[in-house]
Amino acid sequence: MHEERLHAAEAFGNAVGLSGQLERDILSSDMSAFKAANPDAAFEDFIRWHSPGDWVSEDKSDGNPTWPPKGRLSQRMSEHGNMWRKIWNDAPALPVSEQKSLLDSVREGEKVVHYLETLRPQQLLEQMVCTAFKSSADILNKTTYGGFKLMKTKMDQLYATMVSTLRSLQGKSDTSDLAGDLKRLCQVFEHIEKLLIFAASVHRKLDAPRLAQSIFTDYFNYYLPKMGTSLESICYEKEFTTKEKVGTLEREAVSSLFRPPTANQSWRKVLSMGNLLNGHEPIQREIVFSVLEKLSNGHYSSPTPLCTDEQIETHRMYICGTSNDLWIALSVTSWD
Repeated sequence: MHEERLHAAEAFGNAVGLSGQLERDILSSDMSAFKAANPDAAFEDFIRWHSPGDWVSEDKSDGNPTWPPKGRLSQRMSEHGNMWRKIWNDAPALPVSEQKSLLDSVREGEKVVHYLETLRPQQLLEQMVCTAFKSSADILNKTTYGGFKLMKTKMDQLYATMVSTLRSLQGKSDTSDLAGDLKRLCQVFEHIEKLLIFAASVHRKLDAPRLAQSIFTDYFNYYLPKMGTSLESICYEKEFTTKEKVGTLEREAVSSLFRPPTANQSWRKVLSMGNLLNGHEPIQREIVFSVLEKLSNGHYSSPTPLCTDEQIETHRMYICGTSNDLWIALSVTSWD
């Protein structure tokens, strides 16, 4: 219907007048229904309901709005000869059930059937391919991945690549290069989808934004050079050995990634050096013993007097231990 109106507008040389006729008919229908439901309503009431952005409120009451609401129309709606006000003045008060339908459903349905019967295969393929890629991209774009900037950039690039590739498809009679173009576009989708799955997984599992961002950045930087135009699939299975320092407020989020041990595994708690990760041993650990001299006179207190009461004697011992043995790599005593 819209295309028909545009063609008619071009034929009669009145594009501005006819192209918006459908919009005016819909607006008039809304106004008629509003008048029927609210017999005493004014034009300002309709604007507050239909287009709140065109109502400048001046009501400063807290929580108890006054009636009628205090305010004024926007400059656009206040201009002399405004089309909305003219349509409001001409619209009768009629409920939707008594209004004439804006379209002939039977006639429009017949036109749809005729369009499908006379549609050329090339045009049908063009519409199906464009719709499929656009729908797939929109589904990916709805995924929550924590707002990683690198991922957002790749999604924007996906839309740009999709537009440039599919634009060459429209109205193209020579389909010799079509298969190659679509394969390359599918490969781009595969790369973006794998990145998005990883980003969404990290965001959902690790409730530590800084760590999640750092992990995704490492993953992204490793695979970015490999995401060229090659049609060969990339192996995304890689074990990263980069170590990230976990802050005090991030420890709980990391611990939640480890499943608690079962009853058969509970013996490990007795043999392990603590239980920071639900019974799973960390890669390494630093144990620090600090003794405040003025509060301790025990075995570990130093015979050397301190210069001030604020100095602390610290013993650091770096060890590597298992359930059967304990190795001491270095033992240091310092004054802090």
